[in-house]
Amino acid sequence: MSSERHEYSVIFFLLTVGLLVLSTVIVGAVVIVWGLHTYKITSNSMNPTLWAGDITFVEKFTYCFSQPKRGDVVVFSTDGLSVPPDLPWCQRTIGVPGDVLEVKSGRIHVNGCPLSECKPPVGPTDLIGRYDPDFQCLTHDGDKLIVPGGTYFLICDRLTDTIDSRWFGPVPRGNILGRVAAIWHSDHWRLSVLLGWPLPSR
Repeated sequence: MSSERHEYSVIFFLLTVGLLVLSTVIVGAVVIVWGLHTYKITSNSMNPTLWAGDITFVEKFTYCFSQPKRGDVVVFSTDGLSVPPDLPWCQRTIGVPGDVLEVKSGRIHVNGCPLSECKPPVGPTDLIGRYDPDFQCLTHDGDKLIVPGGTYFLICDRLTDTIDSRWFGPVPRGNILGRVAAIWHSDHWRLSVLLGWPLPSR
């Protein structure tokens, strides 16, 4: 009888250890595939939200169940875009499929509302700045674009001297790697979590 109990104890112990190992592997795989990834910002095109040297924590889990929303700061791949393949880029979503983007009085509007005045605001600024001959759209008053299905219009928060969807066009959904969930500010050594508007101040 005691030997049977010992045998059951050994089997129970092995099963417990096996389940713990399997759980660890599954959780690790989930974190790797859908969890947080870090990307270092290498330019100031996302000022004032992000600065060169900041570290972004990007999560993929949200977009497994929903699509990018207007105002989301996302990291995306440039594969297939008319720019040299490089490290992932970080920009803000201002247009989702079906949105009407238009320039009026030097300001970008989405569905008739200036970006910075939408509720909640989509971006910290909406002034297009000086004309850039390399931009393909949203460069002059009257320019208008309806965001095609399956794509997203991404721009930099600084809007001037930057390359974004105004230059290479709307970005396919498959290029978007994830949403910026938190920022480690390199100048202040502090963490900001992006739960919504307003954006963290420096």
